[in-house]
Amino acid sequence: MLDFDELKQLTKEGLVDPIEVSTNDLMDTDLSTLPEGISLLILESYFPETLIWRKADSLIAEITEHIYTKYWQHKYHARVFADAMARAVKRLRHENHPFSDVNIDSDDDIHMFIRWKLSLPITTSTLKIIASINAAFDLVWERANLILENSDSVLILGKDTGDGLEKLRRIASRLEDLGYYPYVIKEQPDRIGESTIQKVLRFALSSKFIVVENSESSGHLYEIPHVTKMAECVTIVLQQEGQGATWMFEDAYAKYKHWKKFTYTTNMFEAELKKAVQWAENFIQEFGQFQKDTLPWLE
Repeated sequence: MLDFDELKQLTKEGLVDPIEVSTNDLMDTDLSTLPEGISLLILESYFPETLIWRKADSLIAEITEHIYTKYWQHKYHARVFADAMARAVKRLRHENHPFSDVNIDSDDDIHMFIRWKLSLPITTSTLKIIASINAAFDLVWERANLILENSDSVLILGKDTGDGLEKLRRIASRLEDLGYYPYVIKEQPDRIGESTIQKVLRFALSSKFIVVENSESSGHLYEIPHVTKMAECVTIVLQQEGQGATWMFEDAYAKYKHWKKFTYTTNMFEAELKKAVQWAENFIQEFGQFQKDTLPWLE
């Protein structure tokens, strides 16, 4: 059992900070009495490196994955996997897991440290704290693998000049915050011998879903029939209230399940985009389950 009064004194004297402990030490300690100003560091085999401290009525556990590239044997490059872990934390946070403040610390190409925070109520039992840290690490690791195995890129189409391009970049920035790999088609390199539609289809067919900003007319009106109707890509149509590029697709929203229009106001843009992304994720999951239940070769 840890003596917090003694440890607090040692911390004040600058003799120990943070204090290295084991999971066994924690099992015998009531962490609800952990004073602010004391940090506990867990460094042991088969458990994620974790720094724990108190902040008001919460326990903060900062989890670290250390990738030593000299001994890295995963099929994906270390930097690629580190980026995927960071995106996984963002995606899981968007799904209401208590994660925050993910960052990658890398001073060289040999050592990479991916850190993120897990927040738990101060009243959480020690046994549950240890289990939650383990579960959080496994969840991020597994989601990173899924992100790399299954495309988590998003193609963004719409007016790509002037203010329109800035709007597309704003969408890309918000999708980046949610852990996706966004692509504004205009900003992707062209290939000699490849037509515009071929380029759009190349990105569309490798994307998890497509976002079309449809407030103003542009070349996307020519692209939609190819990517959404012909290629059957899951498509989000974003449209500012009181605006719209065309009425020609209005009946299609009712006819086809795999694309849907979301109308936003200036103040509600981010909230509506998050709502749209959640719809796309839910549709993909539900359609995938339908395929498993229906198609014998997917059983």
